[in-house]
Amino acid sequence: MVEGERSLTVTVRQRGALRGPKACAAADHPLAAQAGMAVLQRGGSAADAAVAMGAVMVVVQPYYSHLGGDLFALTFDARTREVEALNSSGPAPASAAVAAYRALGSIPAEGGLAVTVPGCVDGWWQLHRRAGRLPWAELLEPATAYARDGFPASRQLAAFLGAAADKVRPREYFNRLFGHVSRGGARVTQPELGRTLGDIAAGGADAFYGGEVARACREWLVGQGAAFSAEDWRGPARWERPVSAPFAGATVFSQPPPSQGFVLPLALKLYVELLDGRSGLADCVLQHAALAQAFQLRATYAGDPDTTGFDAQRLIDDTHLGSLITPGAPVPAGDGDTTYLLAIDAQGNAVSLIQSLFAGGGSGVLVPGTGVIMNNRMCGFTLREGHPNVLAPGKRPMHTLHSYIATGPEGELRVVGGTPGAMQQPQTNLAVLDAILRRGMDVQDALDEPRWSMGAFAPFRPDYREVLVERHSPDLFSPAFRDAEVDVEDCDSWTASMGRAYVAVVDEGGIAAASDVRGEGLAIVM
Repeated sequence: MVEGERSLTVTVRQRGALRGPKACAAADHPLAAQAGMAVLQRGGSAADAAVAMGAVMVVVQPYYSHLGGDLFALTFDARTREVEALNSSGPAPASAAVAAYRALGSIPAEGGLAVTVPGCVDGWWQLHRRAGRLPWAELLEPATAYARDGFPASRQLAAFLGAAADKVRPREYFNRLFGHVSRGGARVTQPELGRTLGDIAAGGADAFYGGEVARACREWLVGQGAAFSAEDWRGPARWERPVSAPFAGATVFSQPPPSQGFVLPLALKLYVELLDGRSGLADCVLQHAALAQAFQLRATYAGDPDTTGFDAQRLIDDTHLGSLITPGAPVPAGDGDTTYLLAIDAQGNAVSLIQSLFAGGGSGVLVPGTGVIMNNRMCGFTLREGHPNVLAPGKRPMHTLHSYIATGPEGELRVVGGTPGAMQQPQTNLAVLDAILRRGMDVQDALDEPRWSMGAFAPFRPDYREVLVERHSPDLFSPAFRDAEVDVEDCDSWTASMGRAYVAVVDEGGIAAASDVRGEGLAIVM
């Protein structure tokens, strides 16, 4: 095949952002986005809409996020103009011992030993307690109905279920729920998940972390080799101060550790310094250099602050190009099976939320009678002795999950956004924010631009001397990277591994929102 036949033309610019005067909901599935918009139309808050969308995503994209996964969010309060971070990722069980995992040779990617305490449900619950307006049970009604009564599978869901048949256990239970789904359009029902969601709707987070659902989950995990006690199985959500850095007249906020959210403002800060002395180098090369340094610092210093005392904001504030170290340590591999969603309500409050199982299908543990799929977030730890992210009992692993909110000079809301994509997340987020805030691009055009990656799903090279570039015509990146002596490989255009971003921009005219063609969702405005 000749080169011209392999290339795809970059999306033309007719589409542009969707614009509305009042509110916005966006998610990586149309049923979730519609559920969020319905909440906003009934007078619900951005937090209400985010909970409703997050619950629907568990049903319609069970391979990306689930009740057995984790959640991180940022909130913007229009009255106080304050940004807060909600970290809801669970720890390893108190019985987890690094010596036992070293004896296995590695942390298993599947099975009970891969599972940390789930944080997703407690994240929804605490978000609603802090900023909800509509009744909790009402928010879970769409998800419960889709699980109980069914919905048509997307092509993406059908493809995942085919690939997951050999991973998710017990196989008989998986096949009973999903074995007939071989194509998009096939009807999917999950009655046990519907009952579990109904229990959570009636009893709040306590129905997941206590009672019959909790007992069933713990007992099944113990049968799979884990050792979760009732004391372990509790909601881990906490409100914290976000990390931040100035960029292009705005302040960009993200989640603190154990999220790797600090990589984004740190890389933005370094990128600004590189722009000031660019010496004719292309933007993509400077972004690459800034991100490589930020990732190296993450790999060297980041760990659960509860046990390490790691101060990510201080690292951001104190790091400059002249003080950077180059330890030569590769960034750990990560999986990008995650979902991102956002909401802005009519009062101007906003939520930027990301939830995940980690790998596609998480640990492969599907708890019979509950419909709950468990995470494999233990794989976020290292077994390297002395490392700040080394596995320990009751410790939280480092997460790739993060999102962002950007505010203007007076603290006003400017941008709400994020993307799935494991280690690709800060790369896509930086490029999109650069396009919107510094280059002044339309938000949809910013998402439609071609993308490059220094790696998302494979271990990074210690010297970061290779990038993947989406195959588009014209090729905007390869010549610049080759001139900078960075090796280039191409990959399919519009590939989901480059991110499935959703972004909303607020200005004097209202809200401009955009959805990524690499995903299967949409943004809705009103």
